Amino acid sequence: MKSKTLLQLADEITSQKRPEKNKYGTFHDNFNDAATIASILTNSVVTPEIANAVLIGLKVARLRNGYHEDSFLDLHAYIAAFEINNKNSGKDKI
Repeated sequence: MKSKTLLQLADEITSQKRPEKNKYGTFHDNFNDAATIASILTNSVVTPEIANAVLIGLKVARLRNGYHEDSFLDLHAYIAAFEINNKNSGKDKI
C-alpha cells in the first residue's frame, strides 16, 4: 500500500466533503473560540482571522529549527483553514 503524501493527509483533515473525518471540529468554530480565548488572555480584540494568522506564523517559526512532518501538516491545515474561513466571511483583509 502506497503511503499518503503530506498534502493528501492535509486534504483529508481539511476536506469539507467529509466533515465526519475531522475529529477536531469546524475551522469556523475553532478559530472563533481561539479568538475569544486570545482576546480574554490579552485583554484586546483578536479576530478569528488574526488567531489563524498567528498559528500560521508559529508553524513557520518552528520550521526554522528543522523539518518536522507534523509542523508541515499543521501548516497546510492552517493555510487551508485561512482560505476556507476567509472565503466564507467575505472579507478582503484580516
